[in-house]
Amino acid sequence: MIRRALLVLVFVLAWNVRAQVDLDLILDRQFFLPAEDIEVGVRIANFTGEPLTLGEDEGWLQFSVQEVKGRIAGKLAEPQESGAFTLEPATRGTLRFNLTPLFAMDDPGVYQVSATIRLPTGEQVGSAPQTLDIVSGVKLNEPREVGVKLPDGTVERRKYILQRVSFTKRVQLYLRVTDASEGKTYKVMALGPMVSFDRPEWLVDRASRFHVFHRADSNNYLYHVFAGDGTLTLRQTWLAGDSGLPELRVNDEGEVRVFGAVRRVSSGDVPRPPENSAGTGIDTNAPVVAVRPTTNTNDVQAPKQP
Repeated sequence: MIRRALLVLVFVLAWNVRAQVDLDLILDRQFFLPAEDIEVGVRIANFTGEPLTLGEDEGWLQFSVQEVKGRIAGKLAEPQESGAFTLEPATRGTLRFNLTPLFAMDDPGVYQVSATIRLPTGEQVGSAPQTLDIVSGVKLNEPREVGVKLPDGTVERRKYILQRVSFTKRVQLYLRVTDASEGKTYKVMALGPMVSFDRPEWLVDRASRFHVFHRADSNNYLYHVFAGDGTLTLRQTWLAGDSGLPELRVNDEGEVRVFGAVRRVSSGDVPRPPENSAGTGIDTNAPVVAVRPTTNTNDVQAPKQP
């Protein structure tokens, strides 16, 4: 009798710990193309009344992905270990992960993603599932094949493919970078909204960089430049001028430039604009020094009050 009472007490205490730790998944958007990076935030809130240390044990965080129809997505790799961190009472922290290299989600369909964490007591806490859609796009150009020189000096053939995806209330432009056979995708990147009747312009320069210029709305155009491996090196917004439609052209020096538009500095520019310059117009076609943006998809944010 005493042993049974102790077991019941342990069960109640363990349930109370679970009830005092909240786990939520955060997706910034719902629709993705096959092979596109799917970044998910894992938000953990600590209401236990004492500091909560997580990440000390290997495999303490796990994801599961399955199609709504019931098929479980094949697992390709384990999540990157976060390392130990502590949440103070009544605070929360967020970890960010890229699900694309972790699960096989190449087939279009509707998928459900959930997560489970193991607490220091050995108890597990699960999240409510989040739904995302893998959708296919329409090719807008014949794939452009170029040679890309790799760090080891060898040259590989890559293809740049522009794709349009129509959602319920908007149209989005994407760039897909594949191998020469289009069987392996290296990167898929959203370039922003586009006008449905627009035909994006693109050029490849002497350094095998891919330049894309497309109309985002009635007045604004977006200009992107990608390195041969698909790394974004330049992103700018341009405002249509009064002298016809803007366009990409190669000048006498062999440089790709935007003509017939005025640069509009935006906080989303790459490289980032100088402080206090966002929202101003700059009438210039001067080349911009490109830098590779740095991202961290496994960042523990500073705890904030819930």
